[in-house]
Amino acid sequence: MLTCEVSLFPLETMASDQIVNEAIQALKETGVKHETGNLSTYLYSDSPEQIWNGLKAIYKEAEKA
Repeated sequence: MLTCEVSLFPLETMASDQIVNEAIQALKETGVKHETGNLSTYLYSDSPEQIWNGLKAIYKEAEKA
């Protein structure tokens, strides 16, 4: 089992909560097992590709803001 910890800190915006929530929703849509904490999110998978897909989903969604 692989584990990845990721944090997203949107800068220069007043909508950081919204951006983070939308990024977490994008992660949920990938089906990657995850656990969200106060400052970071843990991704779990046996597949490195799934972890990368989850990370890409998070950051692609954040880039839209």
